[in-house]
Amino acid sequence: MEVSLEEFGTLDFDVKAWLNRQFAAQTNDASAATDDARAQRLVTQLHFLATNAQQNSDRIKARFRHQAAQIGRDIAGLGKAVSATQAQLVGLTQAVDRQAASAPTMAAVVELGTAQRQLARTVEALGLQRSYTDLPQKVDGLVEARDFGRAWALVDGVAGAAGLDADEVHACRERIEAGVVGELGRAVAERDAEVAARMGQLLAAHGQAELVETEFVRVRAQIGVKALEGRYEDIGGLLHAALALITEERTFSEAAEMSDVVQERLVERFADAMQTEIQRHVDRAEIIGAVSVRGVYDALVGFCADAGLDTDESSALSVGAAHVQRVPLALHHLLEPLRECVERLGMSEADRIQNGSLVALRAVEYETGRAEAYVRDAAREMDCVFSDISETLDNLLVVVPAAMARRAAEDVLVAVSEASGVISAGIATLADSAGFDVSDLAAATELDTPIADLRGAAFQPLANEDKLDAVSRSVALALLAEQLENHTATVVANVRHRLADMYSHPQSLIAAALNGQNEVSETMDLETADLDIEVPEISAVAAAQAVVFLLGGAFRVPLERIPASNVWHGAAARSSMGVTVPQFSCAPSEDAVDIGEKMHILLPELEQAVAMHAQCAPDAMPLYTFVLRHMSACDGDEDDSPLLAMLALVLRSVQRAFVRQVCRVEAPLSALGCRQLAADTEYIASVAASFGAMPDPDFAELLTSVLRHDAETSDISESPEHVEMTELQRTLHALLIHSDN
Repeated sequence: MEVSLEEFGTLDFDVKAWLNRQFAAQTNDASAATDDARAQRLVTQLHFLATNAQQNSDRIKARFRHQAAQIGRDIAGLGKAVSATQAQLVGLTQAVDRQAASAPTMAAVVELGTAQRQLARTVEALGLQRSYTDLPQKVDGLVEARDFGRAWALVDGVAGAAGLDADEVHACRERIEAGVVGELGRAVAERDAEVAARMGQLLAAHGQAELVETEFVRVRAQIGVKALEGRYEDIGGLLHAALALITEERTFSEAAEMSDVVQERLVERFADAMQTEIQRHVDRAEIIGAVSVRGVYDALVGFCADAGLDTDESSALSVGAAHVQRVPLALHHLLEPLRECVERLGMSEADRIQNGSLVALRAVEYETGRAEAYVRDAAREMDCVFSDISETLDNLLVVVPAAMARRAAEDVLVAVSEASGVISAGIATLADSAGFDVSDLAAATELDTPIADLRGAAFQPLANEDKLDAVSRSVALALLAEQLENHTATVVANVRHRLADMYSHPQSLIAAALNGQNEVSETMDLETADLDIEVPEISAVAAAQAVVFLLGGAFRVPLERIPASNVWHGAAARSSMGVTVPQFSCAPSEDAVDIGEKMHILLPELEQAVAMHAQCAPDAMPLYTFVLRHMSACDGDEDDSPLLAMLALVLRSVQRAFVRQVCRVEAPLSALGCRQLAADTEYIASVAASFGAMPDPDFAELLTSVLRHDAETSDISESPEHVEMTELQRTLHALLIHSDN
């Protein structure tokens, strides 16, 4: 009898059909009939038992989840049946060994051994199921006992076993995980580094390392934030407490084997809470002005350095070929309350100076005849203004990041323009009291420009009391303008130096945070234009023009009369008999004499103005140096004194104005008019030459023309066609060409 073992494992195995096939295959061999029959009976019984065991196993699986107790009893009964079957198999084996079995009998025995092994595996599986029938209860017990390692080992041991519900195993894992997280939270809250590290390792071993970090940060941040909220009256106390807290937390996190990322996230949470406190101080207007902001900024810089937030090791990233640093989020939290203050700091500081020290400067008033007192008081207030500006810029350029620095500095330097406005206002008052318009100062050296009314003090000799007061006031304003100019130059040079220094160094992480950046590179792009601070326009030029205008003002009256004088078209005198009286020479005209006399007293007047200037401010730049520098003019040789150079400046202006006024005379001149023009020109030239001043080029051209005509050295009845003439030459030619000799 041959038996195929595969038949027992098929789904369509039929017991009866199999038996019929076996009986039909039996031989009539009498010697083997007894053994064959016995074997057949045992095989059939074995099959029945195996089938029964399979059915019982299926029923156990179906009832396992909800009928654990009944399943246990069924398994016990099945175990007894299996034991009995095993006993019979042992007996069968012994019987077979005692007898010489035929070939069919041996095949049946082999088949029986295979069935035995299958039953053994079934028994093993059923034993495993029985061992973990109460898995949830065992897991709960281990979790309550805080024996999380054994609990997880128990679940890991049954994971994937046949017949176990995957959802039940997952639920057990979740209970263990919740218990470990709870124990971790307790250890973190109580600063139990050993337990926290052990729980962390257990969670990490089961793929929950991120959960460890999250729970650690949550617990410690909750405790730290509560300690920082609303307990400190000043920012210094808050930063001190926060630094101590961060130091303690870092020590504990290292002991608990937490990563640097955990420490960074924890500092971010603390910084977020500190931001609220800092913002509260800002909202209470406790941080106002560059000085206050600088104090808070310095405190935060120190805090960030001590906390390791503004170092090269902080969040370094490599982007392409350039080294870039990520700005820690904690810095953004800490500096966010200051960002708005910093952005408008330049304008707010300019407003503060405008309503502070500049008010005192504007309040200084000039009193008639008291230039020294005005200069003293105004200079003192001017010093206060620029001391305020300098201190503001010193604080501002420390706090404001490089990207905002230029604009912020220019906002503050607006105060320089406001200070210059004081000088402008003084010049306007001077013009009003001296009888001229401020717009006339633009042509201070053009003495022929029309003036509506020449009766004011500005057009009188210096002996006039009002004119003396006007010159005194102009000298005082020149001194104040000089002081303003010096202060401005110093401040602007300092700003440019500070900007160059800022751009030549890598940007700090704190500056990047204040500027709203998330990353900062090692180098900064520097454009030359970023250093070109726009220097506020000041009134130094106007002050210098006022001095020159007053010194030359007295010349305007006689110069104004020249075009309308009746001497230019007069005829020769005749006797009572109608005979022409010969006239061999002409004396200077009344207007020329007036101009010459004023030129003679110009030097003493200038010396008097210089003396006033020196008396008000002995250490200041001499008046003539100040005037010449801002009038962009200098006459005479290089060895000439600046005083004579300033004198020459006014004399040249007089000569130039004389020429222009002569050109306004109606052409042509009479013969007598030509001689009179020659006499006046020679007289004015001789007076100017007595001071060593070089003549104005136009005046020299006039002098040459009239002397040539007077000497009759050339025929000027017609213009030489081959000579190209300037407009001045053409005008002079028209004046002289038709005159009768």
